[in-house]
Amino acid sequence: MECIDRLSELKLRLADCFVQREAEITAVLSGLLAGEPVILIGEVGTAKTALIEKMAELIDARYFYYLLTRFTEPDEILGPLDINALREGRYVRRTEGRLPEAEIVFLDEIFKASSAIRNILLDIILNRRFRNDGGYMRLPMLTMYTASNEISTDVEDAAFYDRLTVRCFVKSVSEDAWSELVERGIELEEMAMQPVLTTDDVKALQQMVMQRFRSMTESSLLRVYLDALAALKQRGVRISDRRKIKLLKIASAISVIYNEDEVSTDSLAEALKFVAVHDEDDVRKVEQVIFELGLSSFYKHIQKLQTVTSELQNAIRLSSSGGLDELRMLSSIYAKASSMMSEVPENPRLMPYVRQLKSAVFKAKDVLDRKKAEIFGD
Repeated sequence: MECIDRLSELKLRLADCFVQREAEITAVLSGLLAGEPVILIGEVGTAKTALIEKMAELIDARYFYYLLTRFTEPDEILGPLDINALREGRYVRRTEGRLPEAEIVFLDEIFKASSAIRNILLDIILNRRFRNDGGYMRLPMLTMYTASNEISTDVEDAAFYDRLTVRCFVKSVSEDAWSELVERGIELEEMAMQPVLTTDDVKALQQMVMQRFRSMTESSLLRVYLDALAALKQRGVRISDRRKIKLLKIASAISVIYNEDEVSTDSLAEALKFVAVHDEDDVRKVEQVIFELGLSSFYKHIQKLQTVTSELQNAIRLSSSGGLDELRMLSSIYAKASSMMSEVPENPRLMPYVRQLKSAVFKAKDVLDRKKAEIFGD
């Protein structure tokens, strides 16, 4: 199908623009294809806004962005009141260029918005509508993106946060990729791209996702999913009933992103990491369940990568204040880690774990060079 090819092209272009953002790209695209809201949570300057804006540039759709503050008024995002209509006793907003007419919406610093705005957004997220001129106006919105530097601890935000289906925690680029980051960052400043997808493409892809989502009740994967939910509950991961259902929709979207014939356990595993989590502590618990239940077909590679990464990080700590024996141990593990990186199969689902190992290898080489200079001289 042509729109699948164009989706793959969009994903590749985003990966070319952003260093170490494979998981974030999958999260953003899964929200688009599932028509579900996404929140990116991470430190300032981790390309959250740039990623959404570049994706919007690659889709021929109306885009609306707004940076929210506690002083932001509903008029700023929904449009000002029509004074002439108000004189006639009608409450009408002029929505040109505002959220009600956008197909892709991005609201930055979402938890800084007032309660009035968040109440309006709840109805928009749930029903794709807002009240105007005495009735409800249907919205053409394909999906909504939000971002924040941290999760709100305000009890009043709990219901709103629960409705942000896809949650992705964004980290800074690791030290070993700083050079690549700078090079791509410079290119990105001047890079202009032509759209790859149309809104019709997105709607067709959303229909594919819905077909797979509806067929999940007949899938053998459902039993595996229920086992995963039970295991997560035992570890204290709380998932609302709403999110238990939405998770399968995101798994369906991820399977389309990877061009699978049907939803695989790998897609289910990725959806668990995006939807079942409340905070970063939950991410580790979810990963443990994925490994224990064998949901990822790459879990053996992941376990090896994580084991060697841990060994290397421990050897780095010991050798920093140790002598020749600790240096030899570090050198041995460094050689094993370097060899492993060339043996790992190329797959985007392994990239986050390969990245962690590469970062440790980079630090180990720096320590080895420095310690050898101290012990043996320049």
